[in-house]
Amino acid sequence: MRHILTLAACLLLCAGLGAQEEHLRFNGIPLDGPVDAFTASLEGFEVLGSNDFGVILKGTLAGRSCKLLVKSAGGSVYGVDATFPIRNDWSVCKGDYLAVQKELTAVYGRPKKIEKFDHPFREGDHCELRHLNMGLCKWLSDYVTPEGSVSLRIQPVIVNNGQVVVSFEDKQNASLLN
Repeated sequence: MRHILTLAACLLLCAGLGAQEEHLRFNGIPLDGPVDAFTASLEGFEVLGSNDFGVILKGTLAGRSCKLLVKSAGGSVYGVDATFPIRNDWSVCKGDYLAVQKELTAVYGRPKKIEKFDHPFREGDHCELRHLNMGLCKWLSDYVTPEGSVSLRIQPVIVNNGQVVVSFEDKQNASLLN
């Protein structure tokens, strides 16, 4: 009888451990825990300061210089936004997007994506960044995992400039925002 109870207790313990959710990772680090501990574990990044949204750092990601915004709520990290340099040339901006997309796809699999210009505008007319700034094109790749989501996009900046942004959001900790 003791063996049956011990076996049952082990099965319940294993089932409980398997039911725990994992956290989405950024650079191999779970998006969880205190902001100070998370930022301290980011090797190669320098803290620049903080604002109402989180802690700002600079460093290199995917072989490109970037700035990070580490977001937290209730004392725990729930997301990171990585912004790459502002570009005033569409081909360079798109090149950044495609290079980061390739790396994310290798980790998270095929994304759901929208990469288009609204009719009658098109790529190759040398006005791509103007179209981006006017909201007439979308370049977006979404990766959804059981642990959270990763969103890659080209967003407009200033006038006729673009910037690649990647947002990582942990499902479990982001749910605490509501």
